[in-house]
Amino acid sequence: MGSATNRNPARRLDDASSLAGLPEFRPRLTVVVVILTLMVAVVGWRIARDTGARRADLLSREAIGLFDAAPSTAAATAPPDAAEAEKRFRDLAGVPIGFPRDDVDFVPVEVRRETFANRPAASLRFRYAGEGYLLVVSARDRLLGTPSVAAFPEGSFVSGERNGRSFVLWEREGASCIVVSDADVTQVFDLVRRLFT
Repeated sequence: MGSATNRNPARRLDDASSLAGLPEFRPRLTVVVVILTLMVAVVGWRIARDTGARRADLLSREAIGLFDAAPSTAAATAPPDAAEAEKRFRDLAGVPIGFPRDDVDFVPVEVRRETFANRPAASLRFRYAGEGYLLVVSARDRLLGTPSVAAFPEGSFVSGERNGRSFVLWEREGASCIVVSDADVTQVFDLVRRLFT
């Protein structure tokens, strides 16, 4: 009884093809391996992408909670000027960030230390053209554990709306930053682009 495949060792050397050093080329096996490799790559990419979205969602939810919290009683005193607020903010955050000093619409209200994502951070409550905003900045190595990992993949800004609040999340110079406001998300994004990037 003969076999459907060629198993004669003498004949195999004569007519066998070689693919990347393999003694026999099996097209079905190759197709299956390629499909499985692509499936694993797609699943890994989806997990990495979803992890970044989940992380950004948690950060925005916590920042909105800080925005909704009542400002401290120290905020009732005279607001600091932009230069004083910038110096205090840099001391608390450990991240170089500049505030607009010659823009009359920018009015700092309060600078304070916060706990953001179970890590130390600095926050600035300010008003711009009558709208209230909150800026929260945390050094990336403090927020995520390692300085080389970005909070979210494939992009420099994440923006959105939740419970009537708008937020913009971005990273710069080793820090994760988020601005939250009652204003429209396009207005918040434009403010971030003009003042903080």
